Amino acid sequence: MKFIVLAKYTKQGTDGWLENPDEDRLAMISGMTKKIGGELIDLSYTRGTYDVVATVKAPSLDVMTALKLSMIKSGAIAEMNILEDIDLNAIAKQGAEMIGLYKAPGN
Repeated sequence: MKFIVLAKYTKQGTDGWLENPDEDRLAMISGMTKKIGGELIDLSYTRGTYDVVATVKAPSLDVMTALKLSMIKSGAIAEMNILEDIDLNAIAKQGAEMIGLYKAPGN
């Protein structure tokens, strides 16, 4: 499964960057995703609402949620949103087949 991850660093996380600006975070994150049975597809550091945007392949949303908990526990991550990549055409097809199944109250 493919996921898009949006994350914000805490002060502790940004302090770590300033103390070790040459640390290879790409290698660390890539290795971490391999350990969970996944693959880091892309990693970007951004200006704006989020500090990090990553695209990751992982076995399941449960695995990604567990990873999120462990990363927040480190104290370096303030917020992490995990967006699951979906096949909207397949979902729309299923939705089209369900039209008419639900009846509004009074109908």
